[in-house]
Amino acid sequence: MTPSLESIDRLHEWQPGSPDAAATNVIAAIIWGARRAWGSKILIAYLWAFYVLIHARIAVIKAVNALLEILGIAASEPILAGEFNVLLSSAQSLDTSYLGMILNSVARPLWSPNGYFFLFFGIIAGGSIAYLHAPRPASFLAQIGGNCGAYLGRFVRLILIAATLSWLISTLALILAPFISRLVPGYSRGRYELVVQFVIVGCAVVIDYARVRTVLRDSRSMLMESLRSFRFVIRNLAWVLPIEILFFSFAALLGVAISETANVLRSQSSFEYITFVGEQFYVLALIWLRLAAWGSMMALYQGATLKRLAKASA
Repeated sequence: MTPSLESIDRLHEWQPGSPDAAATNVIAAIIWGARRAWGSKILIAYLWAFYVLIHARIAVIKAVNALLEILGIAASEPILAGEFNVLLSSAQSLDTSYLGMILNSVARPLWSPNGYFFLFFGIIAGGSIAYLHAPRPASFLAQIGGNCGAYLGRFVRLILIAATLSWLISTLALILAPFISRLVPGYSRGRYELVVQFVIVGCAVVIDYARVRTVLRDSRSMLMESLRSFRFVIRNLAWVLPIEILFFSFAALLGVAISETANVLRSQSSFEYITFVGEQFYVLALIWLRLAAWGSMMALYQGATLKRLAKASA
């Protein structure tokens, strides 16, 4: 069914934004999201700067460790930086544990109790999605700052909902495991954990669509928006699933690339400088991937809404 001009006008009155945002199929949604992310270079630059600021604390402590080592007064135990042991050596220049945390966040876990997760999904996400949806000619910092503030309370509430879901799933999985092992023939702990992981990923997808829909609909109740997003995901599973598989595959490939590159470069004399540059390219790629995924979800939701409006007006 071809959407009428009246339906398109109604969509843009309800959800003002880019006129070509409503995708008619999965491929169109992915292309629109990728193009929108590629066109948001200034946003990517600022998100990368946030990464550098967070990482700078670790870099400073590495430099202190190096200075102590040069002066011959290094302590028997290295200085600690939060979760990471950062004793400087030629084999530790690429902080794979930190990059793993970034990759995990970009791959969209349901819940992760670390500062980067709160920063990216609680504080910055609202402004980023709003910028992807409808960039305006106003000053970028004024726009992104205003949008981050406007959605801060709502997105933090979404994080609390995600944390509660994560706790419930983990608790139920532990409680139900003994019963399922007795009731299900050929029970395998590995398969059971895989099923639990799929449930966690499914909930993460719902929360992410709640983020997108919150911006597009200017929703206020995050609990109701989460329930509506669940219904939307179930209703449009044939569209949602291919996008999720594609972006998860890209994130997994980036993770493999990080690991393999680190293993190869550990034997190189210039490891420290090469991996620093490589790390920045990886971080930029991961940020672009997250923005492209949000853009694709946005186009998919707009397309599904347009389809529903066209059907209602037929």
